[in-house]
Amino acid sequence: MPTVRRLLWRPCLLLVAYLGTTCAIQLEASAGGLVRWSDYSVLAPPMAAALLPVRRTLTIGMTTLAASIAVYGYAVHGVSAGGRTVVIAAAALSLAVSLVICRTRLRLHHRPASPAQQPTPSCASPRSHSPSHTAPDSTVDGRPHSSAIHALPQPAAVELAGCCGAGDGSTRPKAHWLDAIPLPGARVALVAGTAAKDGNPAPAIAADLRAAVRTLADLDLQPEEILTHLEDFLARLRPDNADGRHGDDTADTRASCLYAVYDPFAARCTLASAGHPAPTAVMPDGVITTLGVPPGPPLGQGQPPAEAAEIDLPEGSVLLLHACTPQPPGPAATTASDTLPPTTALTTRTCLHAVCRSALDALLSARHGMHAGVLAARTRTLDGNAVARWSLSADATAVSQARRHVSAKLAAWGLQDDSPTTELIASELVSNAIRHACPPVELRLIRQETGLTCEVSDGSNTSPHLRRARDLDENGRGLFIVAQLTRRWGSRHHPYGKTIWAQQPQAAAAAGEAGL
Repeated sequence: MPTVRRLLWRPCLLLVAYLGTTCAIQLEASAGGLVRWSDYSVLAPPMAAALLPVRRTLTIGMTTLAASIAVYGYAVHGVSAGGRTVVIAAAALSLAVSLVICRTRLRLHHRPASPAQQPTPSCASPRSHSPSHTAPDSTVDGRPHSSAIHALPQPAAVELAGCCGAGDGSTRPKAHWLDAIPLPGARVALVAGTAAKDGNPAPAIAADLRAAVRTLADLDLQPEEILTHLEDFLARLRPDNADGRHGDDTADTRASCLYAVYDPFAARCTLASAGHPAPTAVMPDGVITTLGVPPGPPLGQGQPPAEAAEIDLPEGSVLLLHACTPQPPGPAATTASDTLPPTTALTTRTCLHAVCRSALDALLSARHGMHAGVLAARTRTLDGNAVARWSLSADATAVSQARRHVSAKLAAWGLQDDSPTTELIASELVSNAIRHACPPVELRLIRQETGLTCEVSDGSNTSPHLRRARDLDENGRGLFIVAQLTRRWGSRHHPYGKTIWAQQPQAAAAAGEAGL
């Protein structure tokens, strides 16, 4: 390494020596008259920018500028004041141009990765291109076959990390899963679940349930509604229960699932459980607590899950979800008493991946011979610079109000290129809310790295319907226009009405993806 550093510094030393020697020779030859130093003071920094890093370029540029000031400001007296100013200004401008050249060169050789390709923080679990792929890590405290959960997204709402392992070091198929699903409105869903059949682990059923949860998440339903649909899906998986009826002859399949949704704007987590252990939360002050989730029956019993609970999580809290595959023969599903064992290593100041390791070690030490996994999420809150919210009147003037609000906010964000499209989307959504829904009407604009999200909320529970209007129809084109202008759109219901959302990529991001 010292040899490499010396090689890197050698071009700088050679250039500095060259500049100094040339300056001295020309000063002596000119006998105090005009010299041609200005050519070198202008050309040397751009040449350094084309060959050297930014730090070396800055060294050469500053040396050249200092030499120009020394020669023309003090050593040479036969130069007019105007000529002296011009040469020194040219040297300073050459320094600025060299920095621009160097930065442009670095951008061409190292283009920034897209948000989906950016690496995770050093303490988080690495990601791979395959969601089901895991790479074994080194042995921790003598426990073999411990691996990180790969392919985890890194949304703006939370920081994620996860790991899984087996207490006995076996490689049996796992019948549990942990997942994180980004949702519209900068929210994220955290999922944990297990599956068993006749008291034995059922990896195939667990994989089907995980796929079903990801599909249901696109509908943006409430957590308890997700679990209700998952109960129906599990009933249809049974070949002897095709008609959807539950009986004693089909009571051999059991599953548990915990579905939680975190909202970074409200700093609130909404979660529901179907026979799955409640998650553990590590508060910013270090207090470790088990969240009070209403217990619900496991999936497969034909009973509706328990109601959802809303829990406030301050920024910086760590939410820990875990799932275990029972060792056969064992219980068909985990119970609410299978909470995560407390450990003093759980703290919000610890690296998130280390928190997962500590929690997994405690979990496996309490249940030897069991496959288990832990998913950790450190919560964040998004400030007012990323969201704008307006209450609109329930009359025709709301459309023009929405356009003015959107235009002014996008101008403040420096996104004027997105203003025409976003104004049209907002006006169409507000028009539908005024015509087909009821007050209160609220418009919300969310800015993220992946694009803009426009949301319009109203007090109605009616669902929007996309239709294709005929040539002579006067209505029915609003949502069709929104669908053509956006990447995704949808709706979600809440206790006070519904929200229609539309996601669009930012103009700058879209141009970069297209190679413009």
